Amino acid sequence: MSTSLGAPMVVTIFLSAMAFENAAKGLVLSLNKFHQSSTTIPAIMVITNVLALFFGPIYIWTALATTRCQESWFLAKVIMHLFFTSFATFLLYKTWIVSQRRTAVAAGATALLLHRTTWTILDWVSSKAIATPSSCFYMQDKTSIVGIATAGILVDLFCTGCTIWSAVRDVDPHTVAAMPTSKLKRIYKVLIADNVFRTFLILACNSFTLTYCALSTLEITSGNPRLVLLIPALTNFVYTQALNAEFHWINVRQDILKADNEFNEQKVHSV
Repeated sequence: MSTSLGAPMVVTIFLSAMAFENAAKGLVLSLNKFHQSSTTIPAIMVITNVLALFFGPIYIWTALATTRCQESWFLAKVIMHLFFTSFATFLLYKTWIVSQRRTAVAAGATALLLHRTTWTILDWVSSKAIATPSSCFYMQDKTSIVGIATAGILVDLFCTGCTIWSAVRDVDPHTVAAMPTSKLKRIYKVLIADNVFRTFLILACNSFTLTYCALSTLEITSGNPRLVLLIPALTNFVYTQALNAEFHWINVRQDILKADNEFNEQKVHSV
């Protein structure tokens, strides 16, 4: 293992540690949620948080490795792509539920997952790690990483667009006009806020990746850390934060339902 740590490596370790902490908390919460409901969304969150827990340490170990280069990078790649795909599955499945299980949304989600899988396979085939006498030299295929980043953006925009579309279709404007504090309207406002905030983070993360790909090479040598090391760690951190922010939004939606129930009970008692 190399003992040389530059600023990119230090920041990479920091981001990975923050993602690991968030994934550990998220795993506890998602296990508890799954125990309560045994539904698909918390099950996907459990899997995604477990993959996030493995990805950070394995990626750091790989970035510092000086032996068994091909094996270590391939392992990191497998965990990374499983994590990214699991996160995309979480977003797309949640969007399908929000859209009232519409067939068109399911078809679009399936196409986006297949698109994402295609870039994963290309990355596994095209990116290579070579052992040198003193270190590992990793060559990231530029086309595949551009495709992966673009696929992440497309998934997120699709989910945000479908959520807004569902809000427009499912909230009856006449009902909303008659009842401006409609429960459904407020829940959709929360869902849209969730999506817009997440889209901002994911667009920023993947835009950084695409910009770096356009301006620099994507080669990594152990003991000579470069800014490219930050890309997987940053994506891990942003995706883990976006995943487990779901628990905050669940609480907000539950508060809306609870407030409406309490309001209805007060009306009944006042009659």
